[in-house]
Amino acid sequence: MGRLILGLTLLLASLAAPAQNTQPPVESNPAGKVELIEGAVTVYGKTKKPRSVAVGDTLFEGDGIVTGSDGEVHVGLDDGGFIAVRPNTNMSIAAYRAEGGDRDQSIFSLLAGTFRSVTGWIGKYNPRSYQVRTPTATIGVRGTDHEPLVIPQGSREGEPGTYDKVNVGGTTLSTAHGRIDVGPNRAGFAPWKGRPVPRLLPQVPAFFKARATRNEAAIAARHAKVQKLIEKRRDERRALLKEKKAQLDKQKTGRQQARQERRKQNATGRRDKAAERNKQRQAQQQKRREGIAEGRDKRLAVQDGRIKRGNGRDQAPRGGGRGRD
Repeated sequence: MGRLILGLTLLLASLAAPAQNTQPPVESNPAGKVELIEGAVTVYGKTKKPRSVAVGDTLFEGDGIVTGSDGEVHVGLDDGGFIAVRPNTNMSIAAYRAEGGDRDQSIFSLLAGTFRSVTGWIGKYNPRSYQVRTPTATIGVRGTDHEPLVIPQGSREGEPGTYDKVNVGGTTLSTAHGRIDVGPNRAGFAPWKGRPVPRLLPQVPAFFKARATRNEAAIAARHAKVQKLIEKRRDERRALLKEKKAQLDKQKTGRQQARQERRKQNATGRRDKAAERNKQRQAQQQKRREGIAEGRDKRLAVQDGRIKRGNGRDQAPRGGGRGRD
């Protein structure tokens, strides 16, 4: 089973992409923090590079999680919700945003194995934005504690396909061929082969119980805790984001003012330089005019001197010859 799970890891990318046409941001949104980790657990980022995680580490939108036969990881989500990823599971946080507004979303892809999800404020206030996607179905919620489970083809655990067990609240199990509502203490199923028409099962399959770990009591108690704190967590997140937005707006205003001041200084500098260049041009023109005038005066003086010398020669007495008595 472990080999099968690890062998399917490369297929996770095809399920991890959100339904929206827009590409996810380069900088991933935080999704939650690790609260418990046991056994073999590997996290894959968007680049598919594996990394180990410890309690207190942050998981992000786009992260894939693969657990071994003894692996388990619990994550406290940013919307106040919670997921417990059980052994032999391959899943990812396909899309996540928890800001306390209409754009919030929580989308998980489950390729194989199972996890238990206690939904936070996204499941309560934005239920259409919460989904679990599997190879054969899409699971939606109505403020829920539920356990999606995927049995891959070739497994001996049970009939291959998507299962969903509801503990509290309700879910919808949808495929291209139909949709069913699943209530508390019931399980739905969408098969892998043939037409994946979802159906309610007469009883919860035994492998859900077989998949349980020693941490089930703590997980079961999480629903009440989440519901108690969900409003507070949402208000705190909104206040935090409002404060951050105010800081960013202040920084933006400061940058705009700095740019305006730089533009003003640059404009003043350009005007001063233009005035200095104009002053220099005027000085050069004045110098040229003075030079021209000086040259003209010299030429006139020379010419005047020549004229005076010429007039002097004309008035001089003529010599020679004899006068008549």
